[in-house]
Amino acid sequence: MSSTRQDNYIAIIDCNNFYVSCERIFNPKIKEKPTVVLSNNDGCVIARSQEVKDLGVKMGTPIFLINHLVEMHNINVYSSNFALYGDISNRIMSIIKDDNPDAEIYSIDEAFISINSRYRNPKEYCLQLMEKIYQWTGIPVSIGIGKTKTLAKVANHLSKKKFINDSVCLIDDQNIDLLKTVKVQDIWGIGRRKNRFLKINGIYNAYDLKDANPKWIQKHMSIISRHTVDELNGIKKIEIDSDFITKKSISTSRSFNRNISDFKTIRSAISSHASRASEKLRAQNSFVNSIGVYLSTNRFRSDLPQYRRYVNVSLPMALNDTSGIIHACIEGLDKIFKKGFDYKKCGIVLTDLVHKDQVQESIFYKRRLNDEKISESIDVINKTFGPDTIRYAVQGRGNSRSIKREKLSPNYTTKWSDFLSVKI
Repeated sequence: MSSTRQDNYIAIIDCNNFYVSCERIFNPKIKEKPTVVLSNNDGCVIARSQEVKDLGVKMGTPIFLINHLVEMHNINVYSSNFALYGDISNRIMSIIKDDNPDAEIYSIDEAFISINSRYRNPKEYCLQLMEKIYQWTGIPVSIGIGKTKTLAKVANHLSKKKFINDSVCLIDDQNIDLLKTVKVQDIWGIGRRKNRFLKINGIYNAYDLKDANPKWIQKHMSIISRHTVDELNGIKKIEIDSDFITKKSISTSRSFNRNISDFKTIRSAISSHASRASEKLRAQNSFVNSIGVYLSTNRFRSDLPQYRRYVNVSLPMALNDTSGIIHACIEGLDKIFKKGFDYKKCGIVLTDLVHKDQVQESIFYKRRLNDEKISESIDVINKTFGPDTIRYAVQGRGNSRSIKREKLSPNYTTKWSDFLSVKI
């Protein structure tokens, strides 16, 4: 964990409408046009351009409910292209970390950095960084700056508002009244239950919460909520962590495009989920001690027999190699699979994760060092030449369980055959 001097500012860089912005890089025709990106199986809206937000479309809305709006407003609809989004994200984070090696990658489209105000003007630096990211990747970003992470998140919320002209907002003592324009439910870490409790007690915006009695907040809510109050007052309680683990558990699941009763097909799907989760596990330098495996039929088909099961597989020693994790997942599947049912969904959950430096050795089980090296090598090859360039045979080809992605854009940056060609 990196230390932060008291005179440092903290900034959060947040990509605007990230998935939609990725689609617009290679398709200029949809810039400033209403656009949405859908979830797996083209089910629900998971990303919206500002034009779609202005139409009142909410996050998570099933696409069939807004078909009339799609037709009426010529909304561009895309299937999720996570290979493209992940690659663009890696490029943006590399730009950020090039000048901020201790940056905390908070999510696929967000990162925290520390800015020492003795050596840099925080707002000028962030404006330059914003322009650099857009020039090098084509992705627009908004940046919030404050003395603490919470103030930076509030400033970032404001930076997306139309009254902030340059998409960079800095909150300091001179403009602290800006907190009055931020509703309490829009504060980082304030969920529905906390929002309801605070409003009952006359706390409606960020400024009200800033002025609340910290001891009263801790007594009636939690120590975390008190930290929020302290941070709104410029007192650092949450440091930037360059070793931040983005996930304490990793879940990988997918619905089949049709009902599946064949064990081999489901085993292939579970193995593919295990492989994908293993990649994510290694990407955050973690090992897993426990794995959950689950199966379910289609709960919306009341005319069919219903069956749902979840089993937990405890590992004798923490793993992060693909072959070991696949083997454990298949062991779990063997325990819960039953013939005679049409399955619609399966998945796995990696839990009890530890950092690679905290793995406990065992006198009864040897560390799978060769398998770990093989998995790391496969990761490098697949990252260079595209997902599943090398895959385990048990994963199969995946054709029978492929998800519905009828409006998928090309993998412009991760697949040779999809690279843009320029005709002279």
